[in-house]
Amino acid sequence: MMQDNYFTRRRVIVMRHRGNLANKMIQYMGALTICKRIANCSIVNVSIPEWDIEIPDNTQNERFFDNIDLWSWDAFRPHINEICLLANRSESVRVMMADHLQRMEFLEPPHVYQPLFPYSPPSRKIGESDLLINVRTAEILQGVAHYPLLPIEFYEGVVASTGLNPVFVGQLGDSEYVRQLKSRFPKAVFHDSQGARADFDLIRSAKNIVVAVSTFSWLAAWLSQAQTIFLPLSGFYNPAHHREIDLLPVDDMRYRYFLFPLNYGLPEEQSLEYHQRISGRWKEISRNQVALLKTAAPFLRVPRENYDNGLPTRTAQGSAVAFDSVWYAHRYIDAAMEISEGWFEDPLHHYLEVGRLRGYQPVRQFDGHPPMDLSLPNLALNKPATQSSLSRWSLGSTLEEDAGNAVNGDPAKALGFHTENTENPWWMVDLGKLSQVFAIRVFNRDRIPELVQQRASPIVVEASDDGEFWRPILSTDPGQIFGGYSAGKPLVWSSGIPVETRYVRISIPRKEYLHLSEVEIYGLQQPTVGTGE
Repeated sequence: MMQDNYFTRRRVIVMRHRGNLANKMIQYMGALTICKRIANCSIVNVSIPEWDIEIPDNTQNERFFDNIDLWSWDAFRPHINEICLLANRSESVRVMMADHLQRMEFLEPPHVYQPLFPYSPPSRKIGESDLLINVRTAEILQGVAHYPLLPIEFYEGVVASTGLNPVFVGQLGDSEYVRQLKSRFPKAVFHDSQGARADFDLIRSAKNIVVAVSTFSWLAAWLSQAQTIFLPLSGFYNPAHHREIDLLPVDDMRYRYFLFPLNYGLPEEQSLEYHQRISGRWKEISRNQVALLKTAAPFLRVPRENYDNGLPTRTAQGSAVAFDSVWYAHRYIDAAMEISEGWFEDPLHHYLEVGRLRGYQPVRQFDGHPPMDLSLPNLALNKPATQSSLSRWSLGSTLEEDAGNAVNGDPAKALGFHTENTENPWWMVDLGKLSQVFAIRVFNRDRIPELVQQRASPIVVEASDDGEFWRPILSTDPGQIFGGYSAGKPLVWSSGIPVETRYVRISIPRKEYLHLSEVEIYGLQQPTVGTGE
């Protein structure tokens, strides 16, 4: 290789593969598109053994004058024009490509990739009168946000409208979802997975395909010779769900699109219950409607109070609202459909614009408790406290100093304490003596992204007489959000029958950061014998 002043004179894209087989394939195809727009460019570090594609990285011992590291760029929507402009300006440039490139702008027509990923006829046969329905379960049965399960009723509707014979293919291991699927399609054919390459070619062999919410399923159908492809706009396929992803080929006449209410992946039991609630709420829409949703939505402007320093934001920073997007979208189906239809940017935008006028709640309400006795003293005020660890965000230099910030009587502050990201992080206060606790208020941090507020979920509050043996006072459900001072939605527990305790501990039962603004504990302290208290 020619060298000039020890720099390699070369333009090269170095792949950093991310995800499973289909993600790597899409990433490579997108890199090929970019490479064509960069003069004298090559691609290295590609490994897709399923199609015998192995291009080693031969840049390890080379020095480049310019390096463009896309690891720190937007992982789904890099600026292709900017990348190509920067690369073409330099004769010595290495582009580190870590992006997913899951957008139609990075993909050429399917036939371009047939020589790259040749089709092998599968041993199992799918007839022209069959409807191949690809099913994804496995890890998404636990609830993965971008990958919701599809309602069985949706499959029933497609089968009824087409008259085709359903053939289910994919991850069909034992689960309640699969059991219900087999019960409702007793005459259907079920082909369990035989491995990634075999499943990929089986999907490609079909003439009629219902894709799963999966890049694997999408890519196999897109590269197929199918006559009809049924694509549910659910999960990351829905432009309102993940606007940085665009796998909607609106110019491809094979596709039929079905718009679902905005929804997120939930654990299996919750998903099946949710499917009953949205029965019949999805609808077929035209390719022109899909094009409008992915280019022009939202049709209504984000309200000013959802702006932060003049710039639009998808968090609740500007409005100081304690808000749970996942709960809101699944609780209010009409709101979820209005978001999918393109009227609103996201659940928070919907709530600020019309939801609160309708009386909708921004977060799930906690179980009712008797009213607090406002005359009771805050027993935690300025009492000794400690926590499991310190972090670089801690305001105190010791465990006791940082933990003590959460009992200084100022619930409106931005941050009280902040632990490190550890297993089962905890915070604890010593009330000084055995006390009768009638109420507890826990204030989350204010004016922070919803994702950060979700760290305090689920949260566990426990009591102890000696700091060694603990008994539960309360715990929240996974995903249940509470707010801070300005949001007016702190976590509140109260009881007419007091809990007798000296120590109160708050923890998160998983690996996570624990950070809160303030903890208030209301009650009465038992008099000390012989002091006349």
